Amino acid sequence: MLAAVATLIGGYIFDPETAARFHRFLLVLAVIATSFSAFLTSAKFSAGDRLLVCWLLVGVGYFLAAVRHGVRLASFLDSSIALPSPVNSALAIAQNVAIAVALLLFVLAWRATGLTAPLSTAAQTFTILAGIAVAVLVGGYPLLQATAKAEPIILISTLGDIVGLSLIVPLALPALAMRGGLLMHTWIYLAASEVAWLLYDLWWAVQPQSTPILEAFRLAAVLLAFIATMAQRRAMA
Repeated sequence: MLAAVATLIGGYIFDPETAARFHRFLLVLAVIATSFSAFLTSAKFSAGDRLLVCWLLVGVGYFLAAVRHGVRLASFLDSSIALPSPVNSALAIAQNVAIAVALLLFVLAWRATGLTAPLSTAAQTFTILAGIAVAVLVGGYPLLQATAKAEPIILISTLGDIVGLSLIVPLALPALAMRGGLLMHTWIYLAASEVAWLLYDLWWAVQPQSTPILEAFRLAAVLLAFIATMAQRRAMA
């Protein structure tokens, strides 16, 4: 997680404008790498395999993020460069939908295997409900704010975050069910990525402005997703 550490350091040694460019540059590199790696991972699966669609959607989601953040980075150099508002909104919505659907399909793919975690049914149900409650609690206020202000990007982004956060426990359960092995790492990193997004949302709720810590959480979330793609390919080698 050297990039996340670099984000923190850069935020404190640069002036605010330079730090913003530095953070955006690292983020663009991370989302491009994650998108490319997810597409490579999807190519490892044959047609009809559940995980092919999962990783393909992850690749699409981060590719759209790369377009949005890449244009934003370019705007630092030339203020005339910008996506039209409807296009930016459409890309943000498609990005969040793609990632949320991908995570849901990951959970469904795991359930189709029939593997069970070393927890009772009641314990699994309780932890899943607790995860959903935390997701709604964290995303509830931003969701109400976005609804009141009629801001589609924030609304869809928050809904996507709530879905992703609700799936933290279901994503972590496969790792427990596998009880070791390379494939377990994929699920651990997917769940860890959502935990990083949870910390990002919590920090944003406390201090709704860009800070080095906030950007470090976001970069860590993306990099953990990148590591998950690599873990999947390593498990299939």
